[in-house]
Amino acid sequence: MEQPCNFSIYYADDAYSTSKKIMGRQSSGKSFIKGIARTWPNSQISGIGHTKNDGVEMLRKLQADGFSGTINWSNFPSIESVRKSGALYFPSPSPKDLAHLRNTVSPSAFSLMGVTYTLSSATATDGVADLILPPFKPWDALICISECAKEFTLNLHQEMKDWWTSQVGSIQFNSPQLPVIMLGIDAPFFETKDDEKRSAKQALEIKADETVFLFSGRLSFHAKANPAPMYQALEKAAKETEIVCIEAGVFPNDAIRDSYLEAQKILAPSVRFIWVDGKLENKYRQAWQAADVFISLSDNIQETFGLTPVEAMAAGLPVIVADWNGYKETVRDGIDGFRIPTILPPNGSGGDLAMRHALEIDTYDFYIGRVSLATVVDPNALAEAVLRIATDSDLRGKMKAAGLKRAREDFDWPVILKQYSELASELEKIRVQSQSHEPIAWPQRADPFQRFSHFPSSTLRGDWRIKIKPNAASQLKELLNIRMVNYAFDKEALPPSIIETLVEILMKGNADTVVEVLNKTGNSTPVGVRALMWLWKFDLIQVENS
Repeated sequence: MEQPCNFSIYYADDAYSTSKKIMGRQSSGKSFIKGIARTWPNSQISGIGHTKNDGVEMLRKLQADGFSGTINWSNFPSIESVRKSGALYFPSPSPKDLAHLRNTVSPSAFSLMGVTYTLSSATATDGVADLILPPFKPWDALICISECAKEFTLNLHQEMKDWWTSQVGSIQFNSPQLPVIMLGIDAPFFETKDDEKRSAKQALEIKADETVFLFSGRLSFHAKANPAPMYQALEKAAKETEIVCIEAGVFPNDAIRDSYLEAQKILAPSVRFIWVDGKLENKYRQAWQAADVFISLSDNIQETFGLTPVEAMAAGLPVIVADWNGYKETVRDGIDGFRIPTILPPNGSGGDLAMRHALEIDTYDFYIGRVSLATVVDPNALAEAVLRIATDSDLRGKMKAAGLKRAREDFDWPVILKQYSELASELEKIRVQSQSHEPIAWPQRADPFQRFSHFPSSTLRGDWRIKIKPNAASQLKELLNIRMVNYAFDKEALPPSIIETLVEILMKGNADTVVEVLNKTGNSTPVGVRALMWLWKFDLIQVENS
């Protein structure tokens, strides 16, 4: 019998779908859902989101990946589904509003498990920096998808602590858990059989003596990997052997596509290029099946892990990658492929770039693009690796076997999700020991009737007397159909059924004060009070100070 999933999932469709945007976060999120379905195919999965439709969509996606269990779902602001599981997975650094919401119920109600993706954007940096401050707690975690991501986080946290101490004398800070758990992949999906490889090569008209290099991902020279150094290295190898380069992905626009074509003609005229549209799933898979080598020379600070090299290992491809961020930790140099040394300018060389972006002189794309242009992937080492792997089929075979084994044992989703589950259990231990149960107010988001209580002449009291006005029932029917007064009706925030019940009780004349009326209807709640005020606002009742 499978162990149940012991954490809930925050669900918003754009985080788990590539239909509108194909980026690492969305690709990983889509794969994550498939991993959940594979790991807990018959369990109850807890979820939370903003609408019931989000829950329906989450279940639909899980079922499409073979899930036959059930969903325990809550719409915000309810957190019941998460309280039951004890932890909430959020597909980026957890936002402050979720921690505040939890704390208003009980700080120990559950733990937050956010995850790093890109760390170069202002939003991501701010989100990571916020974790040392309230409302976060030590039983919250930021899952770092690489050791590089953890080092970034630790450095930023220390700098923020020093800044807060020097500026306002702060001495107490939150210490979130920072486990390193790498991203997972659906390893079986990428496995390629020999007959599939033959068919794919035939379909793409690949000749027997051609070595096929594959780059897969965003085709964006400023935001992913500048392909010019790759083109130069492939051209050098093409002087010695036949080289084909498949680029499988999506161009952001025609101008970028034209830039790729221009660079190919100038820098690699001896290489045969094939473009495969990443939106066409069958063609995209065919590109992977036809490849002999995977190559990804990331030179961009927005890259924090890099899924495609791991997917390539699962597909049985040796890999050539830049020795950059997460690539350092997934690809073993000389075993699964080659890592090409990278070089950055010294500290102090980019402060103006950060300020230009902060002051909106440069867009984010220009910011990361300018940094990329100052990042070197060693051209000589790259050329040597490309030629060696292109001309040594035995080496490719050894690297294929090593990478395939590593992908299955270390990166398949059931392996990674087991680590998520273990993390949720560890956070629970910290949470239980905390004894932090009393609700904590969220000052910036206080009850508006408390925050602005000094605005009106007076506020409603429970001992004030209520009388219903003549013809209130008939007038209510008219009012309920007027957009100007019914626009805020909602089954949770202001149900018309409560308003109608209040009128029925008042018509019977068996309740007198505000408290008596609300008790009689069973609506001694904030919603009941607002319904009563609605009746008063539109002159259906008369309320008098006793």
